Amino acid sequence: MSIHNTVPSTRTIATESSDPNLIVDVSLIASAAVILDGRHIRRCSKEVVGPLMRYSPRIPDRDWAAIRVFVLDAVAAATETTTLDADRALKTAAPFVQWAVNLQGLPQESGAVFNRRVIESYCESLALEAGTQSTYRSTLVKIADEVAPAENPESMKPIKRRSIRDPYTAAEAAAFRVWACGQRTAQRTTKAKLLLAGAAGAGLWPAELGDLHPEDVTASESGVTIIVRGRSPREVTVRAEWEEMLLEAVADSEPGKPVWGPERTTSKNKNLVTDFTERCDGTAPKPSRLRASWLVTLLDERVHIAVVFKAAGFKQFDNLHHYVQYLTTPSVQNVRSQLRGGGRA
Repeated sequence: MSIHNTVPSTRTIATESSDPNLIVDVSLIASAAVILDGRHIRRCSKEVVGPLMRYSPRIPDRDWAAIRVFVLDAVAAATETTTLDADRALKTAAPFVQWAVNLQGLPQESGAVFNRRVIESYCESLALEAGTQSTYRSTLVKIADEVAPAENPESMKPIKRRSIRDPYTAAEAAAFRVWACGQRTAQRTTKAKLLLAGAAGAGLWPAELGDLHPEDVTASESGVTIIVRGRSPREVTVRAEWEEMLLEAVADSEPGKPVWGPERTTSKNKNLVTDFTERCDGTAPKPSRLRASWLVTLLDERVHIAVVFKAAGFKQFDNLHHYVQYLTTPSVQNVRSQLRGGGRA
């Protein structure tokens, strides 16, 4: 799905297009809606408006100056009548409006920008995991419903979630060690090491990484084990190749407090890793792909399925068949031997 890079300055009559998804005439989406000229932000309390006015997104200063009032007013208008978190809404809306106005050429009109078709195009252009993409889209749609309700009468189709994410190969996962050790601050390095070793070495989910305390990690002659907290409490033994990095991550942490850091809160656990990977140095690995790599490794090594089931925290394993394509195919002789009952040849 794409959007024209240039938009006429005056409203025109719609033209035909062979692509039904292509926005060919902004007049189709830019009818009267909430005017975003700063009037809403002026009605906000000092507690709300202060942080918003100080926000500076990672886009060129010139581009931000051109859309700043429009973005701030859209967020202010949306938060007037909803429970939408203003700070998170602003961090989502700013790059979206930058894309729509400065890159796609849409006019700064609420109905033109905050339109479901434009939001859909933007979200599809992001190289994000389905869950994060869905969160971004939900926030933008809530803003759209408030500032341009007449332009958004129909509901959007749910984002189709992939059953699993492609696992990293062993070499790809190992290559992220340089990324983890190359962060500019000690705090970022700790988080990077915890993410990499925890997900690739023990299959931990992002929320589980946020819940990890140093006393949950135990090292002994039989290896390093993690007591996992959260919705699927369990004990997991860390893969040998990731033991050292995990121990480094928890080494300087204060007992009784999350290794991840003081910003960890129960309500935002699911966003901890995303918030970090969007701001860290370099290109971060995807947690779901690291966990998938861990699972494929266990399955490839013929670890007993009951052990895999428990270590992964599964209550059911409906996606098992999706991992088969990533497993190493045994030789014909091995296949025959295993099916015959003689084990591996």
